[in-house]
Amino acid sequence: MPLKCPNEGRRPALLVTCRTGTRAWCEEEIGDALFEVSPDIVVVETGFPDVLVVCSGAEPRTLYNRAKGGEYGFVENIVPVDRVLSGLEELEAAIKSAVRPGERVRLRVKSFGVRGVSSEVWRRAVEYIGRAGGSVDKSSPTCLYIMVFKESILLGKGLCKAVFKET
Repeated sequence: MPLKCPNEGRRPALLVTCRTGTRAWCEEEIGDALFEVSPDIVVVETGFPDVLVVCSGAEPRTLYNRAKGGEYGFVENIVPVDRVLSGLEELEAAIKSAVRPGERVRLRVKSFGVRGVSSEVWRRAVEYIGRAGGSVDKSSPTCLYIMVFKESILLGKGLCKAVFKET
């Protein structure tokens, strides 16, 4: 499946979305931005148009902090992958470790190739955020991203603002 990283020691660290039809340029752009920090990175196609996964042995936060400050022409957004879940039963524990008591987050749920699951994931996530002592707030600059693929769920917390800058 596309979310498996090649070679031992690498794991999904970032999910990258590209401007429509620019996958190859986007892949090169993100690779160039991160190579200095993590020479072992591999950018993997997910099987979905303009959606890539960056695999690395480096800490996802290190890569995210480096990547989010870059200037991009083809990368549209970069989402850190803090946790890779194998099923919905792991979602509550993952959210409890990601959301601090009193924290406000904007919730972003995206499903790739899995029909009818987004609304259930959304409902559960709102409930679990509340149990963790946090709240969902549409005006928060911090997003909790939950990306559902056929065999994996990627969870990460990062800036809501896209990295692509309109000129």
